[in-house]
Amino acid sequence: MNTKYFLIVLLITLGSISAQNFIGKLNPYPQKTADISASDTLSILAVMVSFQEDKDGATFGNGKFGSIYSENYGTDILDPLPHDKNYFEQHLTFVKNYFSKVSKGKQEIKFNVVQDTFSVSKTMRNYSPAPGSDDYTPVGEFAKEVWIKTAQLNPSINFAEYDVFLIFHAGAGRDISLPGSIGNERDLPSLYLSENAIKEIFNNDLSGFPINKFGKTNSLIIPETESRELETISGKFLFEITINGLLAASIASHLGLPDLYNTETGLSAIGRFGLMDGQSIFAYNGCFPPEPSAWEKIYLGWIDPITIPQENALINLTANLSASLSDTVILKVPINSVEYYLIENRQRDVKDKGANLTYIVNGNSMTKRFSDTTGFYSYDTDSLSGVVINVDEFDWALPGNGIVIWHIDESVINEKLESNTINNDKDRRGVDVEEADGVQDIGEKYITIFGDEVIGEGTEEDFWFRGNKTTLYKNIFSKNSRPNTNTNSGANSLITIKNFSANSSKMSFNIEFGDSIIKPLFYSGGFVTNQNQSITFIDDDKYSFAINSDSILYITNGDSIINSSVNFSEYKPVSFNFGGKSYLIGLVVGSPAQQFPTSLNIWAKDIVTNSFSGILLPYLISASPLIKKNANENFELFLGTSDGKILVYDFNTLISGNPVPKEEKIVSTNSTINQLSSLNSNIYAIAKRNGSGLLYMNGDTLLFPNEELIRLVSVFDAQSKVVNIVSSKLADEYYFNVIVDGIISSRFKVDDFNAASNFSVADLKNDGNNYILTSSNNKLIAFNLSGAIAENFPFILKDNENFDGVPLAADIEGDTKSDIITYTNSGKVYAFDGGTGKIIAGFPISFGLNILTNPVLFYTGESIGLSGIDSQNILRGWTISPTEGRIDWAESFGNNLNFASVGLASSTNTINEFFPTSKAYNYPNPVYDGQTAIRYFVSEDSKINIKIFDIAGDFVAELNSDAQGGLDNETIWNVDNIQSGVYLARIEAKGNSGKTENVVIKIVVVK
Repeated sequence: MNTKYFLIVLLITLGSISAQNFIGKLNPYPQKTADISASDTLSILAVMVSFQEDKDGATFGNGKFGSIYSENYGTDILDPLPHDKNYFEQHLTFVKNYFSKVSKGKQEIKFNVVQDTFSVSKTMRNYSPAPGSDDYTPVGEFAKEVWIKTAQLNPSINFAEYDVFLIFHAGAGRDISLPGSIGNERDLPSLYLSENAIKEIFNNDLSGFPINKFGKTNSLIIPETESRELETISGKFLFEITINGLLAASIASHLGLPDLYNTETGLSAIGRFGLMDGQSIFAYNGCFPPEPSAWEKIYLGWIDPITIPQENALINLTANLSASLSDTVILKVPINSVEYYLIENRQRDVKDKGANLTYIVNGNSMTKRFSDTTGFYSYDTDSLSGVVINVDEFDWALPGNGIVIWHIDESVINEKLESNTINNDKDRRGVDVEEADGVQDIGEKYITIFGDEVIGEGTEEDFWFRGNKTTLYKNIFSKNSRPNTNTNSGANSLITIKNFSANSSKMSFNIEFGDSIIKPLFYSGGFVTNQNQSITFIDDDKYSFAINSDSILYITNGDSIINSSVNFSEYKPVSFNFGGKSYLIGLVVGSPAQQFPTSLNIWAKDIVTNSFSGILLPYLISASPLIKKNANENFELFLGTSDGKILVYDFNTLISGNPVPKEEKIVSTNSTINQLSSLNSNIYAIAKRNGSGLLYMNGDTLLFPNEELIRLVSVFDAQSKVVNIVSSKLADEYYFNVIVDGIISSRFKVDDFNAASNFSVADLKNDGNNYILTSSNNKLIAFNLSGAIAENFPFILKDNENFDGVPLAADIEGDTKSDIITYTNSGKVYAFDGGTGKIIAGFPISFGLNILTNPVLFYTGESIGLSGIDSQNILRGWTISPTEGRIDWAESFGNNLNFASVGLASSTNTINEFFPTSKAYNYPNPVYDGQTAIRYFVSEDSKINIKIFDIAGDFVAELNSDAQGGLDNETIWNVDNIQSGVYLARIEAKGNSGKTENVVIKIVVVK
């Protein structure tokens, strides 16, 4: 093989490998230091240390400075000899210039290299951790010995004048993997030993280490060079790779940056798009890295991003070096509570003059202009020599030009920062490049058809710009593009970024929120909110809402706050329209000893004006208000008191200044009303009395001894009877109680308080029945009124998410069945088809950030909207349906009138067959442990007998139940004492009318 050709191929190969395979962790115990502020000077004290001389084949050199070169290469190489004080000062000068430029003067570096070198007591091997080990004790011992000896030899040094203590040691670093390596090298790894690291190594004993000006200690371990001699088939070859990038990244570690490559494998994770990655550290053979990424600069406090509101916009981004104070350099686009995009314009040559490098050879400083040409590529630096001390544009080290989109996941960063593994999971990196070529291949290994291993690197095709000619590039970043804008958990972020301009120092693109159905309606801020709040839709204005939070009420029209009031309501208010005005009523309750303990507050608005007024009531109110029209079309206000009364006010009389109720309904003396509901012109309530619960049913009462009643909802059943659904707590268990005609017709257990307190009701299937909707942790459940779980439920979330709040319900698909709209603790909004239980197309969506409290559904005039407040106190509104369908459950108490009820369910899908065999089955099947539910449907009330036999025909068990007509029913079979096998269950139904039918189903038990 031609020797020159071989060396070129080898150089390219080595450059790629060195960039990809960074061994170990540069920063084993990352921490965001509090030693310096973003604008302070960082002072470095550096010493030069050699080892006892050795002839160890597992280390480069013999332990003394300059010994890694076995022959005289002269000065026409990178990192030429001598490796003395001047040489190391030149490398630190590079670092000084790098940080000054990339921080725009916010980070100044000063340094002092101690004149004399000295040797430690052992050979290098003795201070080197075992290959593959995370035990850094040996290198910690090395650092400790160095600083003890430094203090002894230099008693005049005032360590408290410095921030960082840096050890330049003889030899090369164990930092890169090269051909021929068998993984047994005993060179020292390059490390930043933070105070956390030193405490970990020495069990909190910091003795011997110098203390910096902030009372902390640390130690940076850096080799004299990363160059090394390699044996090839053509003879000995000097692979030149210098320490500028390594030194810059190590100092950035002190400033707080974690490693952004895969610290387990050493493989690249962000390529040459930021600083803390092997590809960048060793870009241009270590001569100079690119500027830090947008996230790195923000994390270090050098720049604040511009956060875009959730509004469609034309964005202009300016490359950092050409930006003025008014230009946007980094755009932040929130996705949810923990994820967001950072978008920046990165250009290699803003000045259009090539790369101007300043370097020192033989003590002489020279500046030379370079362009992409043989001898000056990221993997080929034959044109360079000496020590590079400055570059006019560090982003020349980028793999291309254009818009870079970063997907940041703070949950990953927070979880994995301490272990320095935030980018180790290629499927969920904390700091991730959205690669525009459609193939997320940075750090991926591939085998070619020739059997060669190739590792994916970031290329010019990974930038977003008009003219990117890669096959999959469409100049749009959306939910359907590749890559797509979905969240890391798969939710539709509703973000589209498109129409990227051609490459330039000033680039533009459009950003849009929403899709063909789900579109943003409004976005407004200025609220001061917390978890104890409610949102109420004000029904005469399209986008008017009342946000009530502990002490402040805000009235907003979706665009801005139109009024506010302090101490408006301790309970969720009611809103309504009457006589051409919008009204909002709230309650503030004082001390029982007061003559007028409750203030009833009213906000009113007509076309021109709005106003607040208050009416003092001589009652202690204990529940949210409820308002409804009576038979005369006049509004009546219902209030529950702490002494067991339901007060009924004529609203006209009330606002005229007469605070005397027209009627007092006595629930029970010595009781406290907790909640009201209304259905079919009747009023219902739950109360507590002497440790027991009480249900009031329009005059009648039902006692729940020793139970706490939590929530009340009133509905119709399939026979048009009023049903009261009451959740309760008995001891440490939670129940749903279904009451018909004053009798508990069914009672069934639910998992926890959230399931009992956050439930609603909706017409999911048009089968004549209303269904109870609730959630428990990661499960969304729909029960029928007999307590059987509705078909196709529960839905179970993955990815450690949980459902929050009261499920909402509306027909958003236009099929007359209600769909379920609910949200998670991470800010995802789900919509489920009520009939099938499947996620509706386009969902889940990301709300932008996590939602603080129950959102609301409302009519927009053309469709159904969803509105809520996120964790940044922003009110957001979206359309979520193509048509204005029916809303079953819009707010926490059903609607803005606080009815807590649902009307008669549609019966278009009613089953008339007495005992359809197709609806008889058991679940789960197979049964692995515990129990199985044997499920069946009967069209009329029936007696159910179930006989179970094994496969040989021997009798095993008999179960008997009463089944409610028109509902799916369940009978539980406990299999704890049942052996594995196949069993036959004969289910016989005997209806009240005398009908009898049966079916046999097969049940498999596996243990």
